Amino acid sequence: MTSLITDIHAHILPGIDDGPDTMEDAEELMASFSRLGTDRVFCTSHFCSPHFEVTRESLEEAYSLVASHGSLPIEMAPGAEVRLSSALKEVILADRVPTLGNTRYVLVEFRSDRISTRALDLMHELVVRQLVPIVAHPERNIAVQKSPGLVDELMERGAIMQLTAHCFHGRGPSRMAERLAWRILENGQAAVIASDAHDCSLRPPGLLEAYGAIADKYGHQVVDQLIQNANAIWENQPVSEIAISQPRRSLFGNLFHRKR
Repeated sequence: MTSLITDIHAHILPGIDDGPDTMEDAEELMASFSRLGTDRVFCTSHFCSPHFEVTRESLEEAYSLVASHGSLPIEMAPGAEVRLSSALKEVILADRVPTLGNTRYVLVEFRSDRISTRALDLMHELVVRQLVPIVAHPERNIAVQKSPGLVDELMERGAIMQLTAHCFHGRGPSRMAERLAWRILENGQAAVIASDAHDCSLRPPGLLEAYGAIADKYGHQVVDQLIQNANAIWENQPVSEIAISQPRRSLFGNLFHRKR
């Protein structure tokens, strides 16, 4: 792998959500990213989540603190994991939705147990504003586990899928999530893999290990496509369809190759 390795989903900012508690913990996590072969990372703390009180101002303050803290072992960019909750409506109307860096991509998260009509309406509000929702870890969502066809519906509504690296090297949150992650990838529905790292032990970085497992099963061309898509997101470029053996013929191709 000669391309830069980009992770679009990681919790690095200290003291703001369930990521690192202290600046020292954040430094240790950044060093772990570098040691494990990741070159650049979007800092995607939770936003509009009912579990954490995080504002745009607190995101920006925490990011500035980390970014100004001496020589960093990786390149970073601001972002957020945006919960599709009722609190987001006001943020959308104020045009204050945190994107991944200076791109039109927005990492979004549904409730873990369902995908509500209200949440789909909020995602639609992002799409009509020319933003591109990236659905974080759909393989962990109980509604998707029960009805995998929801992935197609989300894609038809303008979203792309981000799967979690740990599901591909046997350390996912459940066997069901791991099986579903492989299925989504095999169906050509995934755009990108990300670590969703929170710390160095329980939820560490692990992109290269996941890429290795995927390469063993499907070859290095598939991994190259995944790496290129992560880099395309960093550079605010369109992502491409991931072709595995027999590509699906659906709205997927049109979605990925249309002009954004």
